[in-house]
Amino acid sequence: MEKGVFGLADFLKRLKERSSQGIKILTGIVLTLLLALMYPRGESIDLEYKVGSVWVRKDLIAPFSFPILRDESAYTQDVARETQNVYMVFEPDTQIVRQSIERVTRLVSMLDEAGRLRQYYQRSVKERKPVAVEDSARFAELSSKLDITLSDREWDKIAALINGHTPSKEDNRLKEFQQTLIHVMQEFYQVGILDKLKTTLAHPEIAIRQGIREEIVPASRLFDQNDVIKLLEEHLLRAYPGDTVAVAIGYKILAVHLHPNLRFNRSATDVALTAAVQSVPRTLGYVQENERVVSKHERITPETKLKLESLRRTLVERGPESDLAVQFGGIALHVAIVVMLYGIYLYLFRKRIWGSERRLLLIALLILMEGFFAYLTRELNVNGPIEYLILVPAASMLLTIIFDSRVGFYGTVIMAFLVAGIRGNDYSVALASLVGGALSVYTVRDVKNRTQIFRSLGFIFLGYALAIIALGMERFESTGVVVEQLAFAFANAIFSPVLTYGLLVFFERVFDVTTDLTLMELSHFNHRLLRLLAERAPGTYQHSLAMASLAEAAAAAVGANEVLARVGAYFHDIGKIEKPTYFVENQKTSRNRHDKLAPRMSSLIISSHVKDGVALAREYGLPEEVIDFIPQHHGTTLIEFFYNKAVRLAENSPDETKIDEIKDLDYRYPGPKPQTKETGILMLADAVEATARTIEDPSPQKLEVAIDEIVKKRFMEGQLDECPLTLKDLTKIKTAFLNVLVGFYHARVKYPEPKK
Repeated sequence: MEKGVFGLADFLKRLKERSSQGIKILTGIVLTLLLALMYPRGESIDLEYKVGSVWVRKDLIAPFSFPILRDESAYTQDVARETQNVYMVFEPDTQIVRQSIERVTRLVSMLDEAGRLRQYYQRSVKERKPVAVEDSARFAELSSKLDITLSDREWDKIAALINGHTPSKEDNRLKEFQQTLIHVMQEFYQVGILDKLKTTLAHPEIAIRQGIREEIVPASRLFDQNDVIKLLEEHLLRAYPGDTVAVAIGYKILAVHLHPNLRFNRSATDVALTAAVQSVPRTLGYVQENERVVSKHERITPETKLKLESLRRTLVERGPESDLAVQFGGIALHVAIVVMLYGIYLYLFRKRIWGSERRLLLIALLILMEGFFAYLTRELNVNGPIEYLILVPAASMLLTIIFDSRVGFYGTVIMAFLVAGIRGNDYSVALASLVGGALSVYTVRDVKNRTQIFRSLGFIFLGYALAIIALGMERFESTGVVVEQLAFAFANAIFSPVLTYGLLVFFERVFDVTTDLTLMELSHFNHRLLRLLAERAPGTYQHSLAMASLAEAAAAAVGANEVLARVGAYFHDIGKIEKPTYFVENQKTSRNRHDKLAPRMSSLIISSHVKDGVALAREYGLPEEVIDFIPQHHGTTLIEFFYNKAVRLAENSPDETKIDEIKDLDYRYPGPKPQTKETGILMLADAVEATARTIEDPSPQKLEVAIDEIVKKRFMEGQLDECPLTLKDLTKIKTAFLNVLVGFYHARVKYPEPKK
């Protein structure tokens, strides 16, 4: 049964390790592919050139004839200028004029009939005569067919027009009203009504095309629908001055039936735009086969740059599609090599980072962020050296603060390579990013508070400035170009600390990482747990402060994290808050509460402070790195006092079987053993500090012997087997402990007693 349990545990352990390795491999593959997708493709990366630089390779001879393509920005400007001169084409629609007149005539005819029926109905009602059903139905039918709605006053006006006769004929004046409306419509149609608003036209003039004849007309001479709405009432008032009711009726009729008679011809306009684009020359000439494109040590001029770009594009167009797949494979391999170098470093020298998928994902996100910045600077069409706005120092500082300065520096080197590759092998960006990022690492390697991040501003700018000035002098750059580059570098120096400050809080929360800044904040004595420890267990509190000095000095001696060791010492015994008087350092009287307890019960109470401490630490939100100190500083050591007491009681007992009931495991702390240098140091510091307090007249010699015995004992017990402390480290730790304890217990001058 026991064998089966251990077999299952071993299987689960192997399964977890394989899953962890799979996640790491997947992270590396995804990072590589995403970065490779950002690299420039479809162009010969071997052709590196920049105006003002010197061609250091051998003479470049044209392998075939190819056209010299114009500069893309100049070509785009010319195309934009030509397309702006293209007129929008409109065509007159004669059918609209005829149909509109017919609709108005038909509407007036229906108004005539409806008006007569309405008069008949009103007269019948007045004379109290019955109205024929068919007449009532006809009026309702006509009213529903009308495109407009008239008020009673307007119907009365229609009746007046029907009943009024012109002096020359017997016909009613409604026909005259109809002719007036048609005349107003013709006035608008003669000028022309556009089916587009003038404000939407790309050019102040338009082309009116009739068959093969085309006339360019200012749009201001024509009407659009807004003009019709504004001017229609004005035209009607000319025909019927002062007659607002007739004008209102005419407005309602014409507003519905006056349609645009100049239609926009999109296809004809598109043809004109295409012709305008094609009229712009795309090339500036040809390079013949075997002609020299650029000579070795020749300075790159704008003309030479155009030839090189044209050769690059022609190579892409002539190459088969499979070449693109081969090139992407090469890019992916290139990126994989660079990323793998960083991975090897982490695997060999930073096991703690390599063992955490969360930390590796954080590093991958930072690298990907810088690659995306580089990709944006290449894709954005900005007239300026925006490549100096790639915030590599921000990622460098984050890696340094979250991990350490070496991880930050090696990460900076890797990111400089990747950023330069994404920029098309831009050496200038690589050098500037490397120098600026390296100096930013230097400024935050021992950061003590968050505002100290902004101290790096000057050093980042200094790094970029040195690289920019050096390359500018080497390439004979003009002063204006160098100053512009420095301005962008200064913006980088401002934005990088700001981005670092913001992302640091984000990464601490999301990825649950503990930085030295977090530890420094925990080391303040106003922390709630430390205040509680000082109130309830003052002896333990003083013991923790003394241990902090020992642990910090020893950590500095062996290159461990001093801040972590000190903070771990502060919180390692917080579990004693629950039952403080059961621990000797907190007992203010000679009475010991363990005197009336069985040794086994006493050992349970003593060991319970580990479990209580872990629970309190999680309740108050302490980081896992600090919580690890609580169980590991005791490891699986024996609670010797109560174990020996139990043995003595059993030996003195008449029942000889009781000695067999005492098990070593019942009097040991639950563990685990120390897993890091810092927890191993704290285990030794705990035992050394407790022993030093029991030495009478502690001289340096006595302290040295005690320290040596304790370290040797813990080593022989195997308590340090799982932490990376070496024998050389133990020697340094003993020396550091001795120096601190000698300072604690130095001899004091005895002053003579005053005479009575």
